[in-house]
Amino acid sequence: MKALHFGAGNIGRGFIGKVLSESGFKVIFSDIDQNLIDFINSNKGYSVRTVGSNLDNTVNVKNVSAINSNNPKIIPMIATVNLITTAVGPIALDAVAMIIAQGIILKIKTQSIQPLNIIACENKIQASSFLKKAVLEKLSTKYYDYLNQYIGFIDCSIDTIIPIVHNNKNYSFLITEEFKEWIVNTNQFKGNLPKIINMTLSNNLNAFIERKLFTLNTGHAIAAYLGLIKKYKTIKDAILDKKIRFIVRCAMEESGAVLIKRYNFNKKDHLSYINSIFVRFENPFISDTLERIGRNPLQKLARNERLIKPLLGSIEYGLPYFNLVKGIAAAFHYKNKNDLESMKISSLIKKQGIKKSLIDICSLSINSKEVYSIVLEYESILKTII
Repeated sequence: MKALHFGAGNIGRGFIGKVLSESGFKVIFSDIDQNLIDFINSNKGYSVRTVGSNLDNTVNVKNVSAINSNNPKIIPMIATVNLITTAVGPIALDAVAMIIAQGIILKIKTQSIQPLNIIACENKIQASSFLKKAVLEKLSTKYYDYLNQYIGFIDCSIDTIIPIVHNNKNYSFLITEEFKEWIVNTNQFKGNLPKIINMTLSNNLNAFIERKLFTLNTGHAIAAYLGLIKKYKTIKDAILDKKIRFIVRCAMEESGAVLIKRYNFNKKDHLSYINSIFVRFENPFISDTLERIGRNPLQKLARNERLIKPLLGSIEYGLPYFNLVKGIAAAFHYKNKNDLESMKISSLIKKQGIKKSLIDICSLSINSKEVYSIVLEYESILKTII
């Protein structure tokens, strides 16, 4: 079995690639970082250290290779592999779709009826379905029947924390936490189900996707934006600040109340899930940087994303959202010259004010009470959090 994985970053190598290799797949990484490509091809592997409260274990991932995503040789690879996975970030999925579409055309021309399953492992609801739509847009309609019969796009929820080790150029090893969760929609596979360790099959995926995105990712983002206001560097530093910790905890409980209402989650179990996330945030070996967590704020502030959708759910069910608003307001204060999205937000606020920027970025109604609440908090948060 062969797997092609787009995105040889931390999640790609530290979780997906490792799991696929341990499951017996020949793993080929695809990335645009030629130095990383050269390292993988030269060393044929790397090390992953897993650390937890009662665990410290290092595994050597072997017999892997890599190819630049811009290399034309990647097209015939797509036509022959059994599985494609991605961890490139939602913004890059459209570029991946173009490459996959070309591979599918070649697969059709060679009259291959070998099923191909594609799993987009991104922090985005139904990322694989989004990728499928992007691929279809790049294919002639005459190929649609083949795609629907032989190409599976499997939505998933993936959850683990893998911070950058020292710097981006340390390719030889990664550190990852003990907690790992990869849940996939069992109904979307084509052909036989692949046997992959640490992968859970589910018929109720949306609930798990939203549980992760609107609990872990919501808390992660709010801690990052509040922490950056106070000039902290890591998630651990931020979460040990009593004021920030309280806001993050309350915000996660507010988003949790929406999930409990929407999916009938057990309240006690969900609060236990929140507790486990705080333990993960405080793991001294997995102290992720706030700049990495907070990057791409335009994506995080989209209407269906981790900050705004829980707020809208709170309003829908008549639930409190005071601390979610604090997190959203903090996100609009984020300014980092190395993050183009944050600079765009800052420029919009300077040009047209916070209210209009908020409406445009988050797709909110102009006279809604949520806009009013966020604007008030934006104007006062610097005084209350510092």
